[in-house]
Amino acid sequence: MLKYISIFFIGFFASICAVFVPRMLAMLNSSGGALQYFPRDYILVGLAFALVIGGITIIFEQGKHKSAAEIFMTALGIPALLAGALNTGATGNNLNELQAINQKLNSTLAQKSDITVDDNSTTITPLEPIPNKTPSTSSKMDFSFISTALARENEVVSENKTGINLGIQADQTSYLVVIQKFSSKDEAIQKAAELRKTVPSATAVQSNHSFLVIDGEGTLSKSAALLKAIELKNKTGLSPYLLQAK
Repeated sequence: MLKYISIFFIGFFASICAVFVPRMLAMLNSSGGALQYFPRDYILVGLAFALVIGGITIIFEQGKHKSAAEIFMTALGIPALLAGALNTGATGNNLNELQAINQKLNSTLAQKSDITVDDNSTTITPLEPIPNKTPSTSSKMDFSFISTALARENEVVSENKTGINLGIQADQTSYLVVIQKFSSKDEAIQKAAELRKTVPSATAVQSNHSFLVIDGEGTLSKSAALLKAIELKNKTGLSPYLLQAK
């Protein structure tokens, strides 16, 4: 009887490790915030799951002569696989819910701020070198949508990267913030030069048959682009809009 009890607790402990240790590591790696890694329902389900695995371990190991380490590794496999799949599924569901909420907020923000969003992506070609700017370690801008490389003399402007992200990521459309639209190339270049007194990143570009002055820091997510457009609207008194990056 004592043998079966010990096998049960080995299976129970192995399941506890499979269910709770990954989230403990995620919590230790977190930079803070209001995230709840161990909600009450998760703890209760995790404990019930561990009890079931403990009982199954007794059935699998009955009549066998194995060391505690062998039993532990046998009991660890299936819970680790199931817990990983369930955690990934739960994370994906939570991300989908947040994405839906974010889309509603974006629509409301654009409507209240009178910011137009053009979802017809076009090819953008720079009419002048991108202005000098101070790189930001938190920036994730990307100018790869521009067909001609942006260069300052012999220096090519490249995307800033902050490292490898192995987490589940939302598939977000990138947008440019268009400050003003013109019918001629010279007007766009002249206006960009004027705006650089207050908006150092203002850049003149061509989009099909139109000439635009954009925020030349690169592409942004829709939320970030809306906030940037509102900031530029208050700063310049103009009516910026968002253009989907191709």
